[in-house]
Amino acid sequence: MPDTRSDPCADSADGAALILAELKTSQGGAKGLAAAGGWVFLINDTNDFLAWQYGVSRWTPEDRSAVRNLLTERTRILADRCYQMVISPEKSVVYAEWLPGGLDRLSIDPARPAVAMAQMFPNEVLYLAPRLEELKRLGLLFFRGDTHVNWLGAYHVYRETILALAARGAAVGTPIGFAQLGHYIAGMEGDILMQLPEAARPEFERGAVLGRVGAMLEVTISHVLPESKRRARQVPTPGGYVPGGGGRETIIMEQDDQTLPRALVFRDSTATLSIDLLAEHFSRSVYIWHEGDVIGALIDREQPDIILHFVAERFLATYPRAMSINRALG
Repeated sequence: MPDTRSDPCADSADGAALILAELKTSQGGAKGLAAAGGWVFLINDTNDFLAWQYGVSRWTPEDRSAVRNLLTERTRILADRCYQMVISPEKSVVYAEWLPGGLDRLSIDPARPAVAMAQMFPNEVLYLAPRLEELKRLGLLFFRGDTHVNWLGAYHVYRETILALAARGAAVGTPIGFAQLGHYIAGMEGDILMQLPEAARPEFERGAVLGRVGAMLEVTISHVLPESKRRARQVPTPGGYVPGGGGRETIIMEQDDQTLPRALVFRDSTATLSIDLLAEHFSRSVYIWHEGDVIGALIDREQPDIILHFVAERFLATYPRAMSINRALG
């Protein structure tokens, strides 16, 4: 692993580029980056997020202008609804101090895309990194072997989302208290654990075995709403509901209280464990796997009061080429 302690360029984009280049060479294309204590981080992903995290890759002024124009147009089109983008930070941002290979000694770029978007539109864009940085004192917020938040992290993603909506005047009530949840022992393996380079596995397992149980990399606690307290229930999704077929399962939740607002939720994996909690605040909520899209045809169909748009931070690199609405509203 590269040692940056005496390198004057270590805390610069050039130094970060050198460290990342060496790490990528040692990875041989593998996406799982082993770290001490049985942790695995993402590297070599399609968007090369670590390069964005440390300022090796940056938006140009033209990129920033394109994103500002996109969000301006989107919020204009959706002005009669409450549009809220929620950006979930990458694990490597929240736990940067646990990254291997000298990355832990680098400064994170304060002008990276997620920060820029939240500064452009502080009401409509909620970037959760500062809040999760504070909340991680309560317990681990991410799975050790996966890219996204664990159950504790998902609870706080949910809670901060509801607080943000309420602050903007949406009639969503108050978040469900942590003490109202059920708390159960759970295990997790993880998607990037499966993508460790073979050469890194022996050393990784020497540390991981101290917390491993069988095939599970970690034993943790799931925090979920007990069945007896749930008002929202999943209902069948009509065939062909998502234009173009969609990516993952479309989930539709409904409850009897029709005084609550309707919500259309464009989601990725960062919101999966928050769905049951979010659904308690809406009379009907539809959860669409969106791949970055805001789908106009579904807005037409659902006529939601609230549009939630969950996006993992690493997918923002290509946002200058995104569309405000990917299908014209009727």
